[in-house]
Amino acid sequence: MIQHTGSSRCPLRIIAVSALLALLMLQGCAGKKAAQPEFKLPLSPEAQLTYDYLVYMDYRTRLGQALSGIKTPQKINEVARLQRDALTVLNRIIAAEPQEKLYLDKFALYWTSQQVDEARATLKEALEKYPDSRDLNISLANTYLVDNRNADAEGVLKEYLHKKPDDLQVTAHLARIYLEQKKFAQALDILKVIPKDKRTAQIHYLHAKASAGLGLTRQAIRSLNKAVEDKPDFLEAWGELAYMYELEKDYDSAEQIYTKMLEFPDVSNHIRLRLMELCLKLNNPERALKLAIEGPRSKAFLLEAAQLFISGRFYGQASILLDLFAQQKSIPDSYYFFKASIAYEGEENPEKALGYLKKISPQSEHYDRSLQFRAHLLMDLKRNKEALEVIRTGQEKFPEAVNFYLLESGLHAEAGDIKSAKDALLRGNKNVPGHPKILFQLGVLEEQEGNLDRTLQYMEQIISSYPDHADALNFVGYILAERGEQLDRAMVLISRANRLEPDNGYILDSLAWVNYRLGNFEEAWKIIKRAVSLRDKQPELWDHYGDIAAALGKKKSAAKGYRKALKLEPQNAEQIRRKLEEL
Repeated sequence: MIQHTGSSRCPLRIIAVSALLALLMLQGCAGKKAAQPEFKLPLSPEAQLTYDYLVYMDYRTRLGQALSGIKTPQKINEVARLQRDALTVLNRIIAAEPQEKLYLDKFALYWTSQQVDEARATLKEALEKYPDSRDLNISLANTYLVDNRNADAEGVLKEYLHKKPDDLQVTAHLARIYLEQKKFAQALDILKVIPKDKRTAQIHYLHAKASAGLGLTRQAIRSLNKAVEDKPDFLEAWGELAYMYELEKDYDSAEQIYTKMLEFPDVSNHIRLRLMELCLKLNNPERALKLAIEGPRSKAFLLEAAQLFISGRFYGQASILLDLFAQQKSIPDSYYFFKASIAYEGEENPEKALGYLKKISPQSEHYDRSLQFRAHLLMDLKRNKEALEVIRTGQEKFPEAVNFYLLESGLHAEAGDIKSAKDALLRGNKNVPGHPKILFQLGVLEEQEGNLDRTLQYMEQIISSYPDHADALNFVGYILAERGEQLDRAMVLISRANRLEPDNGYILDSLAWVNYRLGNFEEAWKIIKRAVSLRDKQPELWDHYGDIAAALGKKKSAAKGYRKALKLEPQNAEQIRRKLEEL
């Protein structure tokens, strides 16, 4: 006969447990009497197994207590000792009477201590005895996931499903793995074969996520509606459904769902903020303000809500919300920062904004941003001397904040002092070596002075450390194309920049220009037309438009390009006029 003890489901042979405990107590007492020799009664195999199990349960309880709270060096050492002792006892139990549950316990001991290799080895050993165990297979797959061995994780679950194709829990787990890797088609393939009468709310939800990932928004909506019909309190599905309606621009349906979600217990502030954002999108700031005021009065929520109003340019509502802080004893520095934003952007009152920013304490986490904001405001007011004093304060207190060097450089460059502008950036590069923003601006200043070789050096330095820096890639590619040098490399660099930022008019112009230099006039024409549709106020783009059109014999289009370029007052106006006359 098998006895199950508690929730452990560990079978123990029936023995006189009370007698065993009495025996243990006697042994404990005997240990305290120094005058008597130590005497231990031998334990039967059944008694030893029960004893080991009780000891193991004690270790597990103590291990749980040691893992809670602050992780001090002493606690870390204690956890390691308890884990080691627990494993010793657990291995004896498994050797005497192996069970799937005990292997899972052993796996958990290793897993909790982040000993992934040992945890995985334990599961593989267990699976030799219990190959059809769902828990063992899912746990093994998870050990591969933490090591980013996604293919191995998928393989474990697919092999299991080959034997047990009707296991919906493992099917759902495999679908989640596919979804996390954005393998939406594979996720959909394994989910859609599940018979409709067996699809749970979770399966409908995963089906919707896979459909949405493939752009099948309406199919996703149908699946999500089935999910919430099967499980009306399925918050994640409701939230996803509202978002899908937003994508379909069915804002009324989305608003209804978000409103309904507010009735759920313990709903997150995120839902209230999403509903507020939707109200602002529908140009209903008053309802958004009402939702904010009815929400929690926590600092985090109020500031995030105020940021929503500021981003939407609803400055009056943002100010009302922020003024709730003024009623408190302790006003956060972020209140002054946001009020400064409202004064500057909403009221066009930079002096008032400066007044708020000066109230931010030097000990505040917002102090560096407040100094940058103050410098911007003073530069806008043409109070450059004061701006420079603020910038220098920022450089002294935050020597690794690159924006202060960029601000100083911009201030000098605007005054026509390129040498001082470069010096500021070089100081920044000394404190923050190789920062791409500083290197890029140095390259721009060299280009303005006609030092293209120096420009290329700075841009190449950026690319070597940041190969996906689209602007640097474009800069190098364009200079090479303009010089007619290394055109194949120029094409590679600009094409990579275009993949990174496909709607950047400047990069498209470079791509058109390198195609022009290579003689690919038709391709260049197609690209330059898109470039000027995105950046129609840039004379260089219209100049290129004219050159490419002229190469194709499109004289009217070429004339249009040159005339538009001239209207924008380019630096090479005389050259463009000559090209127009020669058409």
